[in-house]
Formats: sequence, C-alpha cells, structure tokens
Amino acid sequence: MEREIHYSTKISDAFFRQVIDYVGAGVVITDPSLPDNPIIYTNKAFETVTGYTTKEIIGQNCRFLQGEKTSREEVAKVRKAIEEEQSIIVELLNYRKDGKPFWNELSMYPIFVPSEDKLYFVGVQKDVSDRKSEEIRADDYKQEASLLSTPFVPISEKICILPLVGNINSERWEEIYQRISAHVYDHDEEIFIMDLQGIKDMNDDVHSGILRLHKLLQVMGARLIVTGIEPNTAKASVKLADFRKKQISFYATVQQALEGIRASH
Repeated sequence: MEREIHYSTKISDAFFRQVIDYVGAGVVITDPSLPDNPIIYTNKAFETVTGYTTKEIIGQNCRFLQGEKTSREEVAKVRKAIEEEQSIIVELLNYRKDGKPFWNELSMYPIFVPSEDKLYFVGVQKDVSDRKSEEIRADDYKQEASLLSTPFVPISEKICILPLVGNINSERWEEIYQRISAHVYDHDEEIFIMDLQGIKDMNDDVHSGILRLHKLLQVMGARLIVTGIEPNTAKASVKLADFRKKQISFYATVQQALEGIRASH
C-alpha cells in the first residue's frame, strides 16, 4: 500500500516551535521509531486543552487521554492509520487531567523529514465539545419527537394500538418498523392496530409501508389490523385489493376493530 507522506520544508527548529505555539489547536509530535510511539513535543494549546504540563506529557503515548467511554473502534482506526502511515481525522471522547471529559477532534498526519531520513506523526487536537453537545441535544429532541409521533396505546396484554398523525415518509416508516418490532418482542403482543385516521396523505409510501409492516409482524407471530381508512379512499389511493390478498383486516374505526376481535374470539 502506497503511504501518504507530507514532506517538511527546511526551517529552523526555533522558528518551527514558535509557529506551532501560536497555533490555536493543540499540537503533539510523536516518534514511532521509539518504543510505544511517545510524544516528543507539544505546544501550549495542548496544555490548555488537556490540563497537563509539557513535563507530564513528554514521553507518554497519547492514549493517556483515553478513559472509560472512549470509543475503542475509533482508537483502533487511529492505531491502524499509524501502522499504515496514513493521515486520519477522528472524534474521540478524551479526558482532561481533572477527569472531565471533552470531545477531541484529532487530525493526525505522517511527516517525513528527509534530513533525518525519519518519519514522525503530528497530531492536531481541537476541543469540539460544544458542537458535540449541540448534536447530542438535537438527536435527543429528534428521538423525543419520534416517540411522541409514534405512541403505543396498550388495550390489553395482547392488543396494542398505534395512532398515527401527519405524513409518513420512508424515514418515518423505518422508525415505525424498529419501534414496533422491539415493542412486540418485549411485550409479546398478538394484535397490532394501526389507526391511520390522522394521516393526511394516503400515498404510495403508506401503501408499501403497510404491506412491509404486515410481513414483519407475520414473521414475529403477530397480526396487523388497519383502521381509519374510509373504503372509498382506500380503493382510490392504495389499491385495497392488494391488501385483501395479503389478508390484512381493515375497519373504519378502532372501536369496530375491537368489536371484530371480540367477535372472532
């Protein structure tokens, strides 16, 4: 595999160090020719980000910033990049000297110095904790909105109703499949009533989604009943004949569906 290499220019060590110290991000240089690829240089910004002094950092492998919740998968990517002498950018949950976690955007580059005939690694570390916090909050809001838009209403130990409102696209169907399959697995429901009275647009996505959900519940040993679709609307927009071939039961209201279930038992 052809290695990715960035060649250095001929500048003095003093100038080089001064420039790095003015860089806003934390910078470390490691020497892979020494045991455990230790840090041989760090700048002031790295001290500020981590809380460690240069004296405490020099000679250490960068793993000293890792902790309990640091992703082992991302660390393995970094290790592989070092072995293959490649550049890499990852985001790691690291820990400061006081134990507080921070999100570290690590950009690592192999640098070959011709005058020494030697390869070094330069790591540029940026604290992106604020951005990650915003992303996590956005994900939490999205998950909460998903739960609110896909509520489960248990009627009995074996029957559950899912009233849906708004529009359903392919992304929302995927959320529905995942939540329903997990719910049926955990609660062992036998009948799932999906009420579509609040759905604005009975389009092809709704049509194909119902068929896929029916197959999914069949595999799990459960039954799908669909309510809230007027017969004329169903025939015109989602080809009710296809549903009948799949033996999916349709009722105008949830109450009618429950009466039908009681009558069949």
